[in-house]
Amino acid sequence: MKITGQIEQIFSQAVALDQSGGLRNTIYADKREVFVLNYDHTVLLRFRLRAHESPFNEPISFKADDYDSNDFSEENGRIVFVTEQNGFIRKKSCGRAEYTPDQIQELFKSYAAKPLDEENDVILNATVLSLLDTDLSHIEFSGEKGDTLKMVQRNIYSGGLIEIQEQGGGFFKNELKTAFGPVGIKTNDFASLFQFQDTLKFQFPARGKDDFITVRSIDKNKRDMIGIIACCLYDEIIKIKEVQNGR
Repeated sequence: MKITGQIEQIFSQAVALDQSGGLRNTIYADKREVFVLNYDHTVLLRFRLRAHESPFNEPISFKADDYDSNDFSEENGRIVFVTEQNGFIRKKSCGRAEYTPDQIQELFKSYAAKPLDEENDVILNATVLSLLDTDLSHIEFSGEKGDTLKMVQRNIYSGGLIEIQEQGGGFFKNELKTAFGPVGIKTNDFASLFQFQDTLKFQFPARGKDDFITVRSIDKNKRDMIGIIACCLYDEIIKIKEVQNGR
């Protein structure tokens, strides 16, 4: 098949993030859904194709770094990328990803179906990234009921501390329904999410790091994205459990 438009952009962005170290990804696609799973299983993104976009008639999976062309097919259990240039045809074949699209789809559904108890909805724009130190590995999120989101980065070696909090007042402040946190997201994971869309809605769980964070695109007509983010606290990485256990 030959992909165009939004699907090609998703694949290309997943590759770019992989190569820049933002997220090392595997890609899974079937029918009207595309999934991106990062290498340490802390981020799982689901993109739903728009009505005018052609679905994947056969399930397909590959490592993002293997993506080589928007024209590809599956032959004898391998993914073959085809490039035509200057009268020549170039074929690159690679193996499938670690899991099957069905397994990843079921994993996503198992989390997407879980209600977030007393979740806090917070809308964030990519502009917040300019306030962060990308050399620090994690961001800690927390907040008090009726207050705004607080973001903290810690340098565990020097004792340095960065605190970021949305100013109160105005019609569009993110006032929290309940107190929550602290929960953490790896800095690279957080920044990478905004490569797919500039404005995102985060849902933070009241139960803390034993739960998970959901992120959604605001404009579904532009890109219908839902992400499941495993909570972590600095060097303690909590993986999405079913993947960790081999599903």
